[in-house]
Amino acid sequence: MTPKNSGSLFASTNWILMMGVVSGVISAQWKHETLPVAALVSILLLTVFKARLIILDFMHLRERPALAAALLAWPILFCIAILARIAAPRLF
Repeated sequence: MTPKNSGSLFASTNWILMMGVVSGVISAQWKHETLPVAALVSILLLTVFKARLIILDFMHLRERPALAAALLAWPILFCIAILARIAAPRLF
């Protein structure tokens, strides 16, 4: 690992940890209540960004964009399913 890659990996680690802490703080604001949709959407977006950083930097898939896109499709699929489940009772 070159020093350039080492610094990039350290920066990615810091971003992942920060996004995890922010997600925890957002969800801890509503202890025994239902989480508001805006808070849930922000947590899901942070989850997708964290997954992207992990897939590209820690799994070293920057050189293989097709595999990276396929792996990133899973968290996006689950986020869409969660949002659809939330929206379904409100729409019908």
